[in-house]
Amino acid sequence: MKKAAILISAILATGCGAPENMFLIEGYVPTLKDSTRLVLTRFESDVLVPVDTAYATKGRFSFRYPATDKGRLAILTFSDDVSDMFLPLWSAPGKKAVITGDNNYKRTWSVKSRIPEQREAERYKQAAKKEYEKLQQISMEYRKLSSTHDVSADSIASKKQALEHTEDSLRYLIYDKTLDQLGRSDSASPVFADELSGICLMIRHYEAFAGLRERAEVQYDRLPETVKRSRTGKEMYVALHPPTRVRTGDRMADAELVDPDGETHRLSEYLGKYVLLDFWSFGCGPCLQSLPELKAVSESYRDRLTVISITSDPKNQWETASKEHGITWVNLNASDDPAVGDRYGVNGIPHQVIISPEGIILDSWAGYGQGLLEQRLKIHLPD
Repeated sequence: MKKAAILISAILATGCGAPENMFLIEGYVPTLKDSTRLVLTRFESDVLVPVDTAYATKGRFSFRYPATDKGRLAILTFSDDVSDMFLPLWSAPGKKAVITGDNNYKRTWSVKSRIPEQREAERYKQAAKKEYEKLQQISMEYRKLSSTHDVSADSIASKKQALEHTEDSLRYLIYDKTLDQLGRSDSASPVFADELSGICLMIRHYEAFAGLRERAEVQYDRLPETVKRSRTGKEMYVALHPPTRVRTGDRMADAELVDPDGETHRLSEYLGKYVLLDFWSFGCGPCLQSLPELKAVSESYRDRLTVISITSDPKNQWETASKEHGITWVNLNASDDPAVGDRYGVNGIPHQVIISPEGIILDSWAGYGQGLLEQRLKIHLPD
């Protein structure tokens, strides 16, 4: 790693600053094959949006990102011999970062930077580096198994099940060590909230991590009130204190949501007709695929059915996506009430729910398949 040390010293040396409005990244990972594609992305809500692309040459790569403020980025790769876990980064205008590694386990590549948030993020990564590297190794083995054709299906299924169990155990250890680190860290830091929210998300969706709930609640209670009132803070609270879920045959769960004009509506306002709830996001490909069918259904069933699309996307992104994709039916935003999806058991999107005119849940399902929506409606809406 002598070359890497020289590279870090040279790039981060005093006087070698980046242009005022740019964030620069230089990388050296000698194990990368030439022409390995790396993509720099930025976070927009929960979606990763590409902003620059690089191709490795003799292990070296670089990115330029027009940064206007501090923010979170991630590097993705598209290569069978590189871990598919993304490498998170913190960016800031006029700053640089140097990435080095001696293997293809991307999530644990070293990131050197003078940005305080990056230095803090590295401490969390180092605390569980051994487990992160093992997790990436397991993930790559799983991916290799998925493309194996000369082994029986039963044998592959058995090996995949064993790998999944090992993955859960490793993730539990990672979150356990992260919670230890959180207990020694400044709860007002954005890195603290970022690390804690990731753990809360896993507790919310996977029973395997329920044993971490009490410790996560302790760290949540340390958050500043401003963070607790933020979208991320509200999502963490819902993850740690899940609401009662309604199921087929139950009375619908009511909620107050906002339309594009800023007007507040209760879901119960739309009863009297059948109601189709459509939980979606602008960054969800299958959700966008389903929009033409939703439009057709909203028109062909308009005398008997009200279609309501619901998203928790930030309002500016929601408004832009709604215009871009021509959403003309009822279109509501739940970013101020992230518990809405939980009440309806939403774990993946698109997720759709059919409600009777009297407010009883008739059907609920996740995923998109061409013609599936029409099939479900024909079952529940009599001619």
